[in-house]
Amino acid sequence: MEKIHILTDSSSDIPHDLVEAHGIEIVPIMLTHEGRSFREYYDITSEDYCRLLETSSEIPGTAMTTPTVFLESYNRAFERGCTHLLAVLINGSGSGTYQAACLAKSMFEEEQGEGKMTIEVIDSKTYTYIYGHIVVKAAEMREQGESFDAIVSVVKSRLNRVEAYLGVYSLKFLKKSGRISGGAAFVGEALGLKPISHVYDGAVKVCDKVRGEKALVAGMSKKVSARVVQPDKQTAILLYGDVPAERLDEMEKRLRTEIGFRDVERVAIGPSVLTNTGPLAMAVAYYGTPRD
Repeated sequence: MEKIHILTDSSSDIPHDLVEAHGIEIVPIMLTHEGRSFREYYDITSEDYCRLLETSSEIPGTAMTTPTVFLESYNRAFERGCTHLLAVLINGSGSGTYQAACLAKSMFEEEQGEGKMTIEVIDSKTYTYIYGHIVVKAAEMREQGESFDAIVSVVKSRLNRVEAYLGVYSLKFLKKSGRISGGAAFVGEALGLKPISHVYDGAVKVCDKVRGEKALVAGMSKKVSARVVQPDKQTAILLYGDVPAERLDEMEKRLRTEIGFRDVERVAIGPSVLTNTGPLAMAVAYYGTPRD
């Protein structure tokens, strides 16, 4: 009989209540700021991290999870009698965490022998709860008695269809993190430009710039509407940093009434992603057409 362990990294931004309800292991990404180190998910909330970003002149750093941490996790699962382990992790092209987990798999097989426990390490090719909600789906399937192969198949299928649009209200933090130049930030802020990026297949690319805060919600909604498949059969994921409640309410209303999503789930964006976007960020995740 299969005994399946499911883990992900803290960048998946799975709410604490869902982690506890479904028995998902969260491997923390480390954050450093002014000589201090703390673990994402365990040591700081998204709300507190937004305050830190807004008041500090220094952008915190992030560090990938080491192979040793993953190896220890694999060994603990093995010692508990697990026959299978599934790890779904942050975009491998944007973090070394996925590669660390793969290396740990090789180390485990070298120590314990191949075939002792089946380990599947999957690169989500995306960020935050865009893949976190798929990890929750995997845990639900485990509870329903689905096989490991069936769970892995569904995870891969969903990751192959999920995408998102990200909107940023302020260019200040993109400038501080070095993602745009000071000159571009100055001009953009002066013109009131708000970038919209497509989070798709391992990349985050600016696809549009709208003018003014009110235009950002409308612009994102329009882009989601053009790409979503059968919205009435899926739940949109509304991700947010320190964004005014009225903007979130407006976006949710558009998702429900204009696009026709069956439901909308709101989830806070965690520290490792906010480090790059800044706190004034909002995203909408949904399922589109398969990429393969």
